[in-house]
Amino acid sequence: MNNSLTVRLLEKISRMQHSEQSDKKIWGGRFTEKPSSIAEEISESISYDHQLYREDIAGSRAHARMLAAQNIITPEALQNILNGLKQIESEIEAGQMTFLASLEDIHMHIESRLTQLIGDDGKRLHTGRSRNDQVATDTHLYLKKVIKQQSDLLHSLLQCILDLAEKNRHELWAGYTHTQIAQPVRLGHWLMVWFWGFLRDARLLKLVFEETDISPLGAAAMAGANYPIDREMTAHDLGFSEVYQNSMDAVSDRDYQLSYHFFVTRLFLRTSRLCEDLILYSTAEFGYVKMGDAVTTGSSIMPQKKNPDIAELLRGKSGRVTGNFMALLVNLKSLPMTYNRDLQEDKVYLFDSVEQVNQALLGLNEILKNIQFFPEKVKLNLNRGFAQATDIADYLVKEYKLPFRETHEIAGRLVALAESQQTTLDKLSPVDIKSVVPEGIVLPADLFEVEKSPERKNGTGSVNKEAINKQILSAREKLKSMFT
Repeated sequence: MNNSLTVRLLEKISRMQHSEQSDKKIWGGRFTEKPSSIAEEISESISYDHQLYREDIAGSRAHARMLAAQNIITPEALQNILNGLKQIESEIEAGQMTFLASLEDIHMHIESRLTQLIGDDGKRLHTGRSRNDQVATDTHLYLKKVIKQQSDLLHSLLQCILDLAEKNRHELWAGYTHTQIAQPVRLGHWLMVWFWGFLRDARLLKLVFEETDISPLGAAAMAGANYPIDREMTAHDLGFSEVYQNSMDAVSDRDYQLSYHFFVTRLFLRTSRLCEDLILYSTAEFGYVKMGDAVTTGSSIMPQKKNPDIAELLRGKSGRVTGNFMALLVNLKSLPMTYNRDLQEDKVYLFDSVEQVNQALLGLNEILKNIQFFPEKVKLNLNRGFAQATDIADYLVKEYKLPFRETHEIAGRLVALAESQQTTLDKLSPVDIKSVVPEGIVLPADLFEVEKSPERKNGTGSVNKEAINKQILSAREKLKSMFT
């Protein structure tokens, strides 16, 4: 549903125009007094679960077709129900339905309007089901749809990262540990770190889909229906792979949402780390990257500023979605079987996290499509950070068979000498070097060139050019196999 329609719906809710029909609760047979205004305010979920109207109508259609097939309702009643649901869907799409807090949720709104349109046949629709299995079915359908959409967004982001890595595969880059210069690597290798991580997230999302692809419909309140219903028929009609094998499990299970929230939390942890790198690397002190105007903002007072606000906001949202995950965990903790109204809150967390993921995947894609890299600044910092030191120590082990602890000390003394002279290792003179290394040892000049360091690294997954080429080729194959 578009944002303008959502705004119109919320405006209608806020007016709370109670009609005579809306004051009559579908569950009110045993009650003699109406709920208080605060009770209705606490109870309502229509302000957010109106988003489920498509899923709710789809579930109602499938349920009605099954009732007719089982001779629980007549073919004429089925046709009336289907016609009425079609009109309701059109009304909601056009923003013509008035949403009221007194009708609580999207399920009651649709059933109430259906009864207005077609009379007693509308009251027959709820035969053999409960709002408990109805809302569970709606959220399963909703999340399945979301997962498919977000899988496509992940695919686009992965493709973007892979293309960027291939384009910059052999450019010099800096590897860090403890936020200190560690060793020279290649830009393509650094970019591929993010590819493999987001690919694991895509794989996790597929597992979440499998957990979600189970139909609760027909479990009714929690014990099943007192009618000869066909749950497999409705599951097939709605595109589910299977049904819950336990009716109590069907209405109380929120594992599929917990799994989705874990996916979201992990995705945002990765997103926040990538954004943190980009934010640091875009500072004047680093100067490794420049983010485009399309994904940066200016300052209201300082004309020179180009702020990485989009990356900062995505980094900040990691706390928000982690909060949604924790909120659902706490909501479920010690909750007795089976359905409890506490579970209504699950949609608040779910809808928000879904929106945050959409923004993150689109935002990262846009950032990476509007980025420039400056390897020359990287080279400058690699030299300033004495990134060749490990290569020197390893060279002495391989060529002179010295113990590594001894060569580590020799390389460290060279670093200390360069620091004392306020210079870099590649600027040390032969006399300076000779004053530190043992008699008879010669260090070749290219050992002090940071550009040569990556080619000395060996093994699958390392930073030499051949290994990076193989890594990118493997990544393309895995990406293709996962999304076909």
